[in-house]
Amino acid sequence: MIIKIRLFGSLCDLTSGKYLFEFDPGINQTIKDCIERLGVPHTEVFFITMNGNFVDFSKIVCDGDFYCVYPECDLPVEDRYILTPKYLGEPKFVADIHLGKLVKYLRMLGISTVYGIIDDKLIISKALETNSIILTRDRNMLKENVVKYGYVLRSDVPKIQLKEIIFRYDLIKYIKPFTRCMECNGKLVPVLKAEIVNEVPERVLNTFNEFARCSNCGKIYWGGSHYQNMSNFIRQFLNSL
Repeated sequence: MIIKIRLFGSLCDLTSGKYLFEFDPGINQTIKDCIERLGVPHTEVFFITMNGNFVDFSKIVCDGDFYCVYPECDLPVEDRYILTPKYLGEPKFVADIHLGKLVKYLRMLGISTVYGIIDDKLIISKALETNSIILTRDRNMLKENVVKYGYVLRSDVPKIQLKEIIFRYDLIKYIKPFTRCMECNGKLVPVLKAEIVNEVPERVLNTFNEFARCSNCGKIYWGGSHYQNMSNFIRQFLNSL
């Protein structure tokens, strides 16, 4: 038995640019199994056609089938044929434990990103609980049937990963620098100097007048040299997009 699978668009990033595959899938294999065997998790698939007709992930492949597999796109497709719906609203993320630098960048820009969970099953559970998108380079995690939203980072360079995420999820309109805690992802709220006199060094109180506190962990932030460095990074990064 031989089938053909044709990948389109960004899906080819996951197969080193190769887009056409012809192989024997074995017996009683679903098209989901076959696509994921190529290294493309189901979370990356928007819709599938088989010999010109729409099919879902449960389709058992047959000899001579020719499948076309598409990433999220603007093609006019009825909702009933969409296999991974577009994420609605402001994106939230759960990042795997290997993406620490990317997480710092996302939080710096005010993008909600949960981090620090080691176990894959717990990452999946957290993403489902909070309706968040899983960020990872571990394709196997995203192949779990229960995963709804997930993205395989193509690059292993944090700054390039950040660009990937911004373009993939149209994050520009959601960027709000310095509104989330870099340590825990909590929201930052303004706090009066008088309220934190016993919580920061005296030299800081004498130098700065504006402060913010994390609503989750309580960490206090002010505009020191680290803040200026991050501001410069954000300005240069956004100008490069």
